[in-house]
Amino acid sequence: MATVEEALLTDLIHRADFKATPAGDLEIVSGLLNLKQALFHRLITSPGALVHRPDYGVGIKNYQNATNTLDTQRKLATTIVEQFSRDPRISEVSGIRITNEDSNPSRVVIYVRVKAVGYDEITLDFKPFGEDN
Repeated sequence: MATVEEALLTDLIHRADFKATPAGDLEIVSGLLNLKQALFHRLITSPGALVHRPDYGVGIKNYQNATNTLDTQRKLATTIVEQFSRDPRISEVSGIRITNEDSNPSRVVIYVRVKAVGYDEITLDFKPFGEDN
C-alpha cells in the first residue's frame, strides 16, 4: 500500500525559478506541500496556456483588479471547484472563501477546503498576486 507522501507525489520545487541543493541536484517537494504547489500552479495558469492541456487552469490573473463583487467571487469559486476537482489527489472541494488580508486590504487570500488522498478535510491558503505561497 502506498504511503500518503507517495500518493500525493513528488515534483521539483518551483517558486519563480528552480533551486539547487548543495549537492547540485534540483530541490524536490513531496506530499501535501507538493499538492499545494500543483494546485497553486493550476490556479495561476490561464486556460489555453498549455497546448497539450487547453482546459487546464483557473486563470486567476484574469480576476486581478476586477471589481470584487459577489458575482465575480461566484464565477471564480465555480472555476476553482471545477479545476481543483480534476486533480486525482483531490476527492472533494468542499468550500472556498475569498478575502482580503486585514493588514493589507489590497492582498487577496483564497482559502480552499479540500479532502485530499490520505487526509481528512484540510484548508489550503493561496495568495496568487505576487505574494509568497
